Amino acid sequence: MRGSGTVPSMSRFECDKCGACCKGNLIVEADEIDVMREPRLIEADRHYAPLGVQKSIELLQTDIGRAVIISCGKACPFLRGDNLCSIHPTRPNVCVGFAAGDEQCQEARAAEGLPPLLPIE
Repeated sequence: MRGSGTVPSMSRFECDKCGACCKGNLIVEADEIDVMREPRLIEADRHYAPLGVQKSIELLQTDIGRAVIISCGKACPFLRGDNLCSIHPTRPNVCVGFAAGDEQCQEARAAEGLPPLLPIE
């Protein structure tokens, strides 16, 4: 429905790589699977960084609900200057689940002063 501000739920979107989803006041939780896939995540958590990767993974495996926290005041520490993710192939599962054009995407774009992402025609 064009012009109504409502996007049909079955619309498909293509990410335009604006980086809005990785900016702003974000908190990203990464579990042991995420850290095993991308050990650099440890560096972004001030509590886990001094422990190193192996010890951090052991703690994450032994305490259900424990997570590496990537707190982003302005932007994710893994966001490059060109708005691309420096760890895209190995990014946390929560980042993988962030879909272009969904409600979170549109809210992030609005917060950055960007127009809504339009569906692919």
